[in-house]
Amino acid sequence: MRTEELLTRVRAAAGGAEPMPDMAPIIETVELTTQQTLRQFLADAESDVGMPPLTREKIAGALHEYLGGLARMRQASLSENPRALSQSVDEAERNVNMVRAAQTEHYTSLAQGATVFPYLNRLLTQYTMARAGADRQPLLALLKDSPNFVQWLRFELAARQHSPLAAQPIDHLQKLLETVLASLPSGGQLPDIQQELMELAPRLAGMLEEPIRPGAEKGPTPIPAVNRVFQALESCTGADEEVDFLLTVISQCRTSLRSVVPPGSMLMVMRRLNFVLNSLDKMEHCLRERTGFDDLVAVAGQLEASANTLASTLAASAPQPTAPRPIPPSPKTQGMPAIFRSVLDPGYALIEGVCDAETVRAAAQHLDGAAGKMQEETAQFPQGGARLEAIHEGLQLMRQAAEALRGLAASSNANLLEVARGQCRQAIERLEVAGVVKI
Repeated sequence: MRTEELLTRVRAAAGGAEPMPDMAPIIETVELTTQQTLRQFLADAESDVGMPPLTREKIAGALHEYLGGLARMRQASLSENPRALSQSVDEAERNVNMVRAAQTEHYTSLAQGATVFPYLNRLLTQYTMARAGADRQPLLALLKDSPNFVQWLRFELAARQHSPLAAQPIDHLQKLLETVLASLPSGGQLPDIQQELMELAPRLAGMLEEPIRPGAEKGPTPIPAVNRVFQALESCTGADEEVDFLLTVISQCRTSLRSVVPPGSMLMVMRRLNFVLNSLDKMEHCLRERTGFDDLVAVAGQLEASANTLASTLAASAPQPTAPRPIPPSPKTQGMPAIFRSVLDPGYALIEGVCDAETVRAAAQHLDGAAGKMQEETAQFPQGGARLEAIHEGLQLMRQAAEALRGLAASSNANLLEVARGQCRQAIERLEVAGVVKI
């Protein structure tokens, strides 16, 4: 049973909507599943060189806490103690948010690297290690996911105004990755593609910075993540790589919805969220089992209806707008250039409860926009040279900081704010070397 569904039902039982003892076997099933998840996570993390030990301990610790809370929840249901049961749900919600915040923090750290693409950064790390003689299995696992990444690039490019020739860099990237994948079984020296990847990455990033075509983001619901599922579904011909990409979009949609409606939201909103998540599960089942077009159309209708209902419920339960409170300057941003103060101060205000997550998301978007504008301005500079390299490094750090701020908005994890501040400081240093900013 999904976490959201479990917490919704148990909270309803604590309020008398269902018999409390009936929850015990359901909770026990979730305990067993979570134990298996923890064992699998520890096994996978042991061989994941991209996961720092501290991150592994943080996620594992949060899962242990969640397991302990589930045991207390089960006991409270058996003893039919509504107060204890309600408190155990509160505890479980906090633990789930801790697990997801740790996972978001880890993902943000993976985004750091030589390019703006987390996937390519991870690939370059494993590729360099494999060429040096390390185990090639992690690289092989990443390369098997490369069609998904390439399909994502094509999907994003299709939403922008480009000539047909614009697809050539993506075709080139696909051939490079296929070349490495084909050479892995031989056990010989891997082809040297690092320089070509490093040249391709900024070209691809520049293409994706082009504005979205008018109407390209529209869809049948007010929820962008759900509309993205419909857009991917519409362009899916049934080819394996397109189905795999659609499955990835569905997974991303779940993550986005959970950031909008985290555990602890109003009971009615949680119920509406469960309807949407169930529709996404059914769509995934149809795609994996290839059950047929009619089944897929029926599920798509359920997804549209449930997403619209969720959006209406969210709108009805949203607090009335109030005049925005001024963002106080933080001592931790003192001395920074204005662009960096203006995006970090909302982060500190969020942690202090002075502003909302949407303000932080807007700040992240502003930082991304500033990086894009700077990149356009550097197009007139002579190519090559230490100055241009320093500028590109600074812009990359700005985009990474923007991603960390988005993670902060989704999780309110103060560690992500410090990650963003560190990246901003590094960006300032690189841009100061290039003569772009002055402190």
